Amino acid sequence: MPQKSYYQQRQDEARLLIEAAKIKNNLTTAQLAKKIGMPFNTLNKLVCHPGRLRLEYIWAIEKLAGRE
Repeated sequence: MPQKSYYQQRQDEARLLIEAAKIKNNLTTAQLAKKIGMPFNTLNKLVCHPGRLRLEYIWAIEKLAGRE
């Protein structure tokens, strides 16, 4: 099995962060999007490509996940 690149590893970590925030706060993707101030459709698309998330949204998700 080939080694994942650094970028792929960071994307996986961002996906896990999103899921951790959803689980910890018992939120759906739509509710999470509202809490961080992002349209649902945008977050839904970015879940597949979390490398495109802006830092302000990553920081908001980190706060919700308790990883400040």
